[in-house]
Amino acid sequence: MTIVTQLYSTGSILPLGDGLTGKSVITRLLINPDITVEEHQDIILNTKKSLNIELEFSSERISFGKEEINTSLQFYVFPGQRQKESKRITTFDEILSIFSYFPAMQKISVLLLVYDSSRSNTLKSLEMWLKVALAQGWIHEKTLVLLISNKIDLKEPNLDYIQQLLFGIYSMILDKGIQINEYQVRSINTSCVSLEGLKLLREEILFWIAENGIQGIGTK
Repeated sequence: MTIVTQLYSTGSILPLGDGLTGKSVITRLLINPDITVEEHQDIILNTKKSLNIELEFSSERISFGKEEINTSLQFYVFPGQRQKESKRITTFDEILSIFSYFPAMQKISVLLLVYDSSRSNTLKSLEMWLKVALAQGWIHEKTLVLLISNKIDLKEPNLDYIQQLLFGIYSMILDKGIQINEYQVRSINTSCVSLEGLKLLREEILFWIAENGIQGIGTK
């Protein structure tokens, strides 16, 4: 029997942002890159607002340098609301108390800070979401932080302002004593309707985790 050695790399992806910014839709499009027009429409029209944590998983074998790596993506999509809308709804803080000891949540490989480019209030909220991630200790020296300007089919983001935001995010992380490089804080503009930016976002995540995720060697 021939034993084949396989390299693998696993990473956690955490989309954070207000409700209705598109976190769940983006996640489903990322884990289903080769979908039909009908499947795309179904995701757009039938993905509901998340009221609890959503777990999504995807894997892909990619070429990285001279190696072939099995890359595993673990998405943890938290709800966007911080306060109860009804007694039946679990808040973000209540979910945190459950998942604070979840192994994959100890250090995040890729943090997605998602806002709706047509709603300025969702952009202003990102500082609060970043503070949550910092307080939980999710960001570390090998975390990629991506600022996602979503719904650009409705409104194009201000590029000068985006650059200021990236510098502000980078500075907040450094102020916490986390030694990251400036290139680890980037921005990508996306539209779930036109699919603009989704391929680039997926590639950024895949290749980052291939290089910086939890790595190992398996056999088959």
